Amino acid sequence: MKDIIKFDDKVIDNIINAAWGLLGCAIIITLGLLTTHFLVRIFKKSLDKTKIDPSLVLFFSKCLRIVCYVIITISALSEIGISTTGIIAGFSAAAAAFALALKDNLSDIAGGVVILFSRPFVTGDFVEFDNYKGYVEKIDLMHTYITTYDNTSVVIPNSKVTSNKINNYTSNPVVRVQVFVPIGYNDDLDKAKEIILGTMKRADKLVLENHEPVVRLERFLDSSLEVIARCWTNFENYWEVYYFLTENIKKDLEKNGIYIPFNQLDVHLDNNSIVE
Repeated sequence: MKDIIKFDDKVIDNIINAAWGLLGCAIIITLGLLTTHFLVRIFKKSLDKTKIDPSLVLFFSKCLRIVCYVIITISALSEIGISTTGIIAGFSAAAAAFALALKDNLSDIAGGVVILFSRPFVTGDFVEFDNYKGYVEKIDLMHTYITTYDNTSVVIPNSKVTSNKINNYTSNPVVRVQVFVPIGYNDDLDKAKEIILGTMKRADKLVLENHEPVVRLERFLDSSLEVIARCWTNFENYWEVYYFLTENIKKDLEKNGIYIPFNQLDVHLDNNSIVE
């Protein structure tokens, strides 16, 4: 009878200990999650004050959250009597397996680190690379996400971003607009330049007055002279100025009898033979 009573007492003690362990585990998880949420919020606010890239803020916040979750998991399991040595070994094995699975993506990860810390562009910039133009929506360790003008979302591996030329159109608020205009060899070059310059000055206040517009003969083509028109504007007005000039330069030239030529071949007859 005494043995039965001792066994029952031992079972009750084990149940009580297990209950206390589960209660402690629940408390650790609850307080841990609340603390993690609080720490991440404080951390984000601190980083936001430094005005670093939002994608970098998100990256650091994720790292902090993962570290907190690991600590919470180890502490909670330890509270219910599970050996933390085995847990740490399991995490190490999982980390090794994860690293092995990502071995083919190491160049993308390295590219992500380079982009996030060297900052050739940041979230919100308008960039061009890999034949895509668009606004940067997000940068993570493996990919850069951009949204093009036609609202298409493009995901580009970071290794391709860092291995190609990057044009960042918003790194400077003032940008240059260039329009190439072909005119005929028989047309009056000075008159054409004057007309093009007048068109540029008609672009309301979009063309910056403190940057003098320039119209010059650029090069000789097979069937035309190529004139380049350059002016400066704020980045947000770039496309409006570009399309205004493209359309109105053609109209103004035609009003003055100057037409954009097309490829042609002159054939001369000499003594019944054809000479090109």
